[in-house]
Amino acid sequence: MVAWILLPLAGALIGWMTNLIAVRMIFRPLEPWRVPVLGITIQGLLPKRQADLARSVAQVVERDLLPIDELLELLEVSRYQEQLLEQIITQVDERLATGWPRYLPEGLREALAGYVRAAVAREAALMLNQVGARLAEDLRERVKLAPVVERQVARLRTDQLERLFLQVAGREFRWIEYLGAILGGLIGLGQAA
Repeated sequence: MVAWILLPLAGALIGWMTNLIAVRMIFRPLEPWRVPVLGITIQGLLPKRQADLARSVAQVVERDLLPIDELLELLEVSRYQEQLLEQIITQVDERLATGWPRYLPEGLREALAGYVRAAVAREAALMLNQVGARLAEDLRERVKLAPVVERQVARLRTDQLERLFLQVAGREFRWIEYLGAILGGLIGLGQAA
């Protein structure tokens, strides 16, 4: 009876401790630590590979999470073009209302104002479309999110990065530890049998 209790308990404890240490070694030790007898150096995965992680995260963010074309769609450049066109036409209307000589007949002033307004609206729309297209192309070429994200992730202190990972995947890490205990306990049951 002792074997049926002790072996699964010992297996569960060993499995839990093994996975607990494995999960903790993702983040710890922060600084390289040399094991004297074995002559090897150990360091947590995150502290050791933070630069590689930052580079990979940055590439994924730029390529998959925030592609520049989707960001440009969010900016809705055409909406700004419409607002600019409205402002230009409003400004032209104000200038035309006060800028014509008083000796011109009212009908002629209105006809000329309509012609000027239509011409300005047409030309401004073409110009704004060209500028919008150039702006979008320029943003595609110049705006690179990867270096910014890489710099920000690399700048995080290791404890901040650890906290971030635990916020996102803390529950899963605990389940890895629990599964180690369950598997260890099952192995202990197998040994007892």
